[in-house]
This record gives sequence, C-alpha cells and structure tokens, in this order.
Amino acid sequence: MVHSLLRSLFLYSALVTSAVLAVPAHLREGKPLPRDVAPRDYLYSPYPLAPGLAPTLPAAIEKGVRKRGDVPKKVTNAMRLANGLPPLAPRKLYEGSRAGSALKARTSQAPVPVPAILVYGPNGRSGNPLGFLSKGFNGRKTYYFTTDCNQAMANAQFNAGDLTNPAQPNGFLYVGLVPNGSSTFGSSSPNIGFLIGTAATPSGSPPVPSGSNSIAPGFPVDIESNVWSLGADDELLLTWINPNGAAVPMEIAYRLDMSNSITVAGSLSAFRSSSGYTESTLPTIRLFQGQDTCGP
Repeated sequence: MVHSLLRSLFLYSALVTSAVLAVPAHLREGKPLPRDVAPRDYLYSPYPLAPGLAPTLPAAIEKGVRKRGDVPKKVTNAMRLANGLPPLAPRKLYEGSRAGSALKARTSQAPVPVPAILVYGPNGRSGNPLGFLSKGFNGRKTYYFTTDCNQAMANAQFNAGDLTNPAQPNGFLYVGLVPNGSSTFGSSSPNIGFLIGTAATPSGSPPVPSGSNSIAPGFPVDIESNVWSLGADDELLLTWINPNGAAVPMEIAYRLDMSNSITVAGSLSAFRSSSGYTESTLPTIRLFQGQDTCGP
C-alpha cells in the first residue's frame, strides 16, 4: 500500500511540474497580460510546445471552449517571442497583376486634319490672313506663299511632328526643311533654309542626307521632316535640330525674288543684315491651321 501511495504522489508531482513549465515565462514572473487578451489566448498556437511538455489544456476543455463559440485571438509575434518561439513567417505582401488587368500598349496619337494652312503677318491672328501655303512647288522646287485659294494646300495631316501633303504622294509626301548651305542654325546665325517636299526622317533626329527631296531629286541633301508642332491658336511652328542635337526655333518668311519661296532661319534679322534684304523684300509670316481654302 505504501508503494501505491508513493507511486500516486510521484505521478501527481510530474503532472504539476508539467503544468507549471507550460505556463509562459512572463506569467510565471507576474508580468501583466497585454490589454484585451485573456490568459487562455496564449495557449493557442499553431506551433508545438517544447519537446516533452504536454498541452496545457486537456482535449475535453479545448472542445468545450470551441463548442461555446469562443474563438481564440490571433497569436502575435510578441506573444510567440514571450513563449520563446520564433516569429511567424511574413505574409505575402505583393500580388502580381492578373493578365487581364496588366497595362496595355498605348496607340499612337491620331492624326490631326489640317483643312488649310493660312498665312498671317508677324502679328499673327490679330490681323487678317494674307493668303495660303501652296500645295505644289514653284520653279525653285520649294513651297511658296500664294493668294490663290486654288493653289492652296488642302487636307494636310499633322501627326506627331510630321506634316503630310496629300497633293504630293510620290516621294515628297512630307513637308520638311532643307538648309541652304550650312545645316547649323541659331538665334544669331544668318543661315537660311527652305520649305520643301521630303521623305520622312526620325523624330528628334538631326539632319539626314537624302535624295528624296523636291529641290534636288536624287541628290542627297540634309533634310528634316519631323519639325512641326502646334502652338496657341493652332499656330504651326517649326523647329530644326542642329547636327549637335540642339533644337532651334525657326522664323518664317517668303522671298519675293524667289517666286515667294518659303524661307526659314534661326534669325531673319541676322540674314537680312548680312544679305541686304529688308522686311519689304523678305516679309516675316506666321502659319496657322485654317478651316477652308476657297470657302465663302
């Protein structure tokens, strides 16, 4: 009988020791629980206890808790560290886009129809239009200023820096620039160029030697077609790219002694000073998009 009592005492001591060891360290030290957390919430964890320790709640008690509908709170990393366990693995923070929601390639800018190109004086639309930009070439093989609406360019297309003329479909579709000598322009340079028919050149490109030009067909000269932009009040602006990549805004005029050829320069005043031309013989003009040519 004494042997039986000793055996029972030993089993009871082992059970008490197991229960004490299973209690979190900070509870044994008398530390307060985190706010709104019940003691039993520390007892639910997806990770096993240290080897050799029994669960602190019998299966029957756990079953009773579940049956009453009590849902244990989520075990936090702070709780796990207090129990001497490693932190939980991080949740997935990034979700890739579904195939249907991924960004799709954007289409290029739609062409802008230009029914007519009206010529104004240096003050722009504050005055009356003087005439039109021609649809064909004069004897110098350049575009020219005309007051005849039947000779005016009609139904051109502006698209991402290019201006195309449907009246010149064979090799000279693009309305571009050619220098008269040096391909370098500037705000104090006397160098000039002309508005001619060209092939296409890349966007933002410096001059490209090409035989596809109206002024000297078959003979390679420096040309640029991607020179156009739309300003305020639908003004058509010209910008030349120098061989060094510098962009130069161009001024526009027409030369009376060259059958009204459209002439461009980084500085018309510099050209006039060096050549003897005046505002009367080389009038400054500006180009604007118009609605019609020979309308009422």
